[in-house]
Amino acid sequence: MIRKITSLRQRITMIAIALCCCVAFTACGNRADKYGSKVAEDGRSYGGVIPGEIGENMETAFFDVTVESAKQYDTFQFVDALYQANEGETYLVVTLTIENTYEEDIPMSITDFILDYEGNKSESVITGYGKADVNQEEFMDNIFTLKEGESVTKSIVYIVKDKKEYTVNYREYYEDEFQGDTYSIVVVPEKIATDTGINAETTTGEATVREGTNDTSESSEGVTEEVSSEGNDE
Repeated sequence: MIRKITSLRQRITMIAIALCCCVAFTACGNRADKYGSKVAEDGRSYGGVIPGEIGENMETAFFDVTVESAKQYDTFQFVDALYQANEGETYLVVTLTIENTYEEDIPMSITDFILDYEGNKSESVITGYGKADVNQEEFMDNIFTLKEGESVTKSIVYIVKDKKEYTVNYREYYEDEFQGDTYSIVVVPEKIATDTGINAETTTGEATVREGTNDTSESSEGVTEEVSSEGNDE
């Protein structure tokens, strides 16, 4: 009888130790890494903010992304006219390379890449303009599908406050609404002279220059205030 009781106690002790080990392992496994990222029960990471910079390849759950360049312009050619940035604002053109590393096609939008900067007090996110707004092949389609294994290099133009540094942010979103990590890429843009603005009209014919919009969430088509429309008629 004594042996049986002892054996039972040993089993209970072993089970208790095993449970403690499982709890400890789970706690350690869900501990945030240096970027604040944790691992969910299904193995997906979440909650982290992974920093990057221009030229650095960032590996997300769905694709690799690299910011190739960032340039600032005082003027920019949209579909309907050449626009002049409002005082204190700028047109920021960010060029990215995206490579699909997922096992299937990925539906994407230009709004996947959000711009931000230190001191931004706006409650609305800063999204950019793409091919539909500027009618240039090198710009990103507003909505598109990135094929499995496909790699594209496209640009986005943002209308933002004139700053020395910005961040381009992407957060992982899954079909089941699970939100993964955020990738925050710091960009220090190159300032481009006004007379070399993208697609600026340089002919001696009629030119239209319009003021930019103060509301960066509005489409350029909604801005109609004309600054100069004089041509060289003489």
